[in-house]
Amino acid sequence: MTSPRRVPEGGIPTVVSTRAGVEDAARILAQGSGPIAIDTERASSFRYDDRAFLIQLRRADTPIFLVAPEGIRDDVREVLAPVVNGEKWVVHAAVTDLTSLAWLGLYPGSLFDTEVAGRLLGIQNPNLASVTEEFLGIELDKGYGATDWSRFPLSKAQLIYAALDVDTLLELADEMAYELEQEDKTEWAQEEFAVIVKQFANISAPAPRHWYESRSLRGIYEPQSLAVAKALWQEREKEALDSDIAPGQILSNTTLVELAKRIPRSVNQLRRIPQLRKRSSDELNAWAHIIRSAADSDPQGWPALPDPHPEFPNKQFLKNNYADLLELANILRERRDELADDIAVVADSIVSVTVLRNAVWAVRGDVKNPYFGGRAQTVSTTSELADFLHDEGLRNWQIEQLIPVLELELL
Repeated sequence: MTSPRRVPEGGIPTVVSTRAGVEDAARILAQGSGPIAIDTERASSFRYDDRAFLIQLRRADTPIFLVAPEGIRDDVREVLAPVVNGEKWVVHAAVTDLTSLAWLGLYPGSLFDTEVAGRLLGIQNPNLASVTEEFLGIELDKGYGATDWSRFPLSKAQLIYAALDVDTLLELADEMAYELEQEDKTEWAQEEFAVIVKQFANISAPAPRHWYESRSLRGIYEPQSLAVAKALWQEREKEALDSDIAPGQILSNTTLVELAKRIPRSVNQLRRIPQLRKRSSDELNAWAHIIRSAADSDPQGWPALPDPHPEFPNKQFLKNNYADLLELANILRERRDELADDIAVVADSIVSVTVLRNAVWAVRGDVKNPYFGGRAQTVSTTSELADFLHDEGLRNWQIEQLIPVLELELL
C-alpha cells in the first residue's frame, strides 16, 4: 500500500537567494553527515540556456535547502562548492543536472544515481515518482517540472514540487543500493556512476554553439538553403542571447527549416508561415531582409554542412546496401533483449542498437567500401571484440555479459 506525500516532511522550505543565505545553508550542510541529495530546476524552454534556477539540497540530518543562484552565481561557487564538492551525491537522472551544476563549479566526488539504479534493477520507466513508490511506498505529488523556474517568486506548488525531489532521495538510494547488492549488481552500478562523474568533471562553462549542429538542419541539402538557414540561425541566436530567451521562442527549428527551404522574400510570403502569421510587419521585414541577403549572396560563400566522415554505416545505409548485415544486427538486438530479461536489466542499459550495428560492421563489414574509416572486418577474435566494445564506451560488466552472446552470432 502506498501513502501520498503532498508536502515535504519538514515543511515547505524558503528560497535562499542571498550570499548570507547561502552561507547559512553551507554551514548547516557542512555540519551534516552522509551523502548529499541534490537536484536542480532549469528553464531551457524559456531561457537561452540550461542553467539552474533552483538547486535543492539535503543531508539526512539537515533540512532541505532551496538555493536560487541567479544573481549570486559567484557566491554559490565560492561558498557552496567547498562544502559539496568531493562528497557523495545522490541524484536522480544525474546527466540532466550535472551540467548546470558544473557551470556553478559544483562537482560530486562520487555518485548514486537512482534512475540508473532503477534501470539496472529492470524498471522500464524509472522516473522519480515511480521508483519512490516502488521502493518506499510513497506517492509523490509531481507535475510542475515543465513550469518556468526562472520566474520568481515561485509558487507554493513549485516549492513543494522542488522540495519533494530531494525529500526522500537518500532513503530511496539506500533501498535501491540494498536491492542492487541482493542481485549482485553493486559493481555494475558503481561502474556506471563512476563514468557519469568523469563525464562532467571537466565542464566549467557552456560549450559554444554552432549553426550546423542543429539536428533539424540535416534535411537541408541545397547550398542556397543552407546559406539562408545559417543566417537565420545566427540572427535567432543573437536575439535569444541578448534577450535571454529560448531560441525556439523566436523561431522554432521547424519554422527555420521551412524558411530555408521555401526562401520567402516578402512580408506576405512570410505571413503564410504559421508561426509568423501574427508577427509585426517590422519584424517580418527584418526576417525578409536576412533571407534575401543570404539567398542573394555570392554562391562562392555559401556554407556546407561538415562532412561527418562516420566510422560506421547507419541503419538506413545498411538497409539500402547491406540488408543481410542489418538482419544480423536485428538478431543481435533480439539476443540482447533475451539477455536483458535473463538478468533483469533494461535492455539498452546493456548496449545500444547503434553499437550492435557497429559491431556487425566491424566483424562482417565490406572492406571494399572505403567510406566508413576502414573499420570493416577489424575484429575477428573474442579478445578483439571485447576491446572493440570497450572502445565504444561499454563498461566491464556490460562486456562480460555481452561477449558470450555476441561471439555465438558474430565470430
